[in-house]
Amino acid sequence: MAAWKLEKLRNIGFVAHIDAGKTTVTEHFLFYSNRKHRLGSVDLGSSETDYSQIERERGITIIDAAVTCYWRDHQINIIDTPGHVDFTIEVERALRVLDGIVVIFSAVEGVEPQSETVWHQADRYNVPRIAFINKLDRIGSDYFRVVRQMKERLNANPLLLQLPIGVEDEFKGVKDLVRRKMYIWSDDESESVFGRIYQIEDLDLEADEEAAKAYEDMVTILSDYDESILDDFFENGFVEPEKLNAAIRKGTIERKFVPVLMGAALRHKGIQPLMEAVVDYLPSPIDLPPIEGINPRTGAVEKRHPSVNEPFTGLVFKIQLDDRGGQLFFVRIYSGKLRHGQKILNAVTGKKERINNLYRLHAKKKEYLEEAYAGDIIGVAGLSSTVETGHTLSDIDHPIVLKGITVPEPVVSVAIEPRRISERDDLIKILNKLSLEDPSLKVKEDEDTGQIIVSGMGELYLEVLIERLRRGFNKEVRASKPQVTFRETITREAEGVGDVTKVIGGTTHKGFVKLKVYPNERGAGNKVVVPNEIETVLGPDRYEALKLGVMEVFSGGPIMSYPVVDVVVEVLEAAYGTEITPIGTRMASYEAARNAFEKAEPVLLEPYVEVDVYVPPDAVGSIINDLENRNGKLESIENISERVQLVRFRAPLRKMFGYSSAVQSLTQGHVSYQMRVAFFAPVPADDVKEIFGFI
Repeated sequence: MAAWKLEKLRNIGFVAHIDAGKTTVTEHFLFYSNRKHRLGSVDLGSSETDYSQIERERGITIIDAAVTCYWRDHQINIIDTPGHVDFTIEVERALRVLDGIVVIFSAVEGVEPQSETVWHQADRYNVPRIAFINKLDRIGSDYFRVVRQMKERLNANPLLLQLPIGVEDEFKGVKDLVRRKMYIWSDDESESVFGRIYQIEDLDLEADEEAAKAYEDMVTILSDYDESILDDFFENGFVEPEKLNAAIRKGTIERKFVPVLMGAALRHKGIQPLMEAVVDYLPSPIDLPPIEGINPRTGAVEKRHPSVNEPFTGLVFKIQLDDRGGQLFFVRIYSGKLRHGQKILNAVTGKKERINNLYRLHAKKKEYLEEAYAGDIIGVAGLSSTVETGHTLSDIDHPIVLKGITVPEPVVSVAIEPRRISERDDLIKILNKLSLEDPSLKVKEDEDTGQIIVSGMGELYLEVLIERLRRGFNKEVRASKPQVTFRETITREAEGVGDVTKVIGGTTHKGFVKLKVYPNERGAGNKVVVPNEIETVLGPDRYEALKLGVMEVFSGGPIMSYPVVDVVVEVLEAAYGTEITPIGTRMASYEAARNAFEKAEPVLLEPYVEVDVYVPPDAVGSIINDLENRNGKLESIENISERVQLVRFRAPLRKMFGYSSAVQSLTQGHVSYQMRVAFFAPVPADDVKEIFGFI
């Protein structure tokens, strides 16, 4: 991808709730662009991006897969992301490096819990997006309800660019408001067609009241970006598509609104206009602001523009173990270029690396590259030192550290053990490798029991992990029942003092730290505040040691050694001088923080999940009775159609284990549901006694 083609590059992702149709849409992009000659199927296990055996058996996407296709002389790099909440880290790191996304909604289920999660993740990274309402051919489909939910649940500003032709099993195609055309697809299911053939007819706005109203609404919104649009409309009754497209592109990139398109991917309808929209409305690398980072040598903020003429800068956003146990590093190049054999710098660790191999990625296939350029998303093999997800690779003479990737904390744990004690060390090594690949996986050894504790984002996540150990690494393991991973926090302000004098290896280490702790806003995270004058007198080594001591307490609180969240630690005093050592300062800060935490009335927090249950109306009562037994709180009941109602409630995650079997039994199998972690809240005192045997 030469520099002059940057404007014709699109780095996009498909994101949605599970079963909304992301992988099916991806398959059609590849098929219509002639990237593959047979249309794959999720149900048949033949899709390009769900290539692992576990994905194909379960019929869901578990890991990000990168593919490339070409449309209208544009290169489209696509990342197909998982839709299940347990694999949200895959979505998080994809959003960190993508320039735009397509958010896919089911026209039946509407805006589902994971749809909300990924939407807000994209907000955090300021990612422009377009929406695709899928499954308009299904019974109960209602595009207008989805648009309303986008406004109410996502606080979005949807811009309708299409309307459906027909509803449910009568759905035939779409009315394109921008071009004033109707696209009508053939129902021919033969392999040679599969949606390739469609008719294009004129859309008569004078004869179609609904389309005329939607067209006027669209024109009015777009006139904010080009005043002549409204003039053209009043003079001619319409606006040329080229002028509308320019305004839509501008507003999309500035995130003023979200263009909405629609179709039925499984029936091969609506995909080609979506491909056009990706090219027309989503940004290229040069449409977005330059990336910013910190020069690790000077501490200054620096920028990198998407140009081959600037120093090389790339972000490692994913690590994947290959079939031979090696590692493949997924890298987004933000500036400069990368060549086979080039020496680069890991700007986080300060270690130099040599690039062995570069690849264009196409799911499980790799295409060898001699060079890669700004804007590319590529695979890199052969990095020798420890490289972690979120590390920045840079030019040796022009180092820069980019913002890393937010890693969610796990909420469910299991204890595992190998079938043979002789395999224990090998199992721990494999798990540690997998935790480098996926930083949301936490591995630790219980000091009291010697058990290996693995923690992840949910039951399914841990099931897949154990299955992967068995199939991919030939490690049979036994696992305990899933347990909730709790959190700890504090409820009031308190001070603590650490005064340490300790002899280690004949050397006396001294340290003194006084600090105070107080609650942060829920969900705001932890924060360490060190006044500039204290940081200056401590010097770099003792300052870092002080922070490390506090971080040790953050990693295990005073109640049950669960991670501490939402606490501010403010350092009040810290000793310095020749007798004060970094080790002493670290021990003193740990002692001070521990002492303060114990006095600050710590409490246990537990995860609550938000659950959406889709059931027939006559089963709603059973669902409500059951949720009361699970300490759940009913949020709402919504009519989806005559046959389906949506029951939304919240409940403690520890009460939801085994819910799948229970809810199937309650409804005789006529149910679908989704859940996601919504927030953490204090564990009631009576429940603490029940769970842990103490108050």
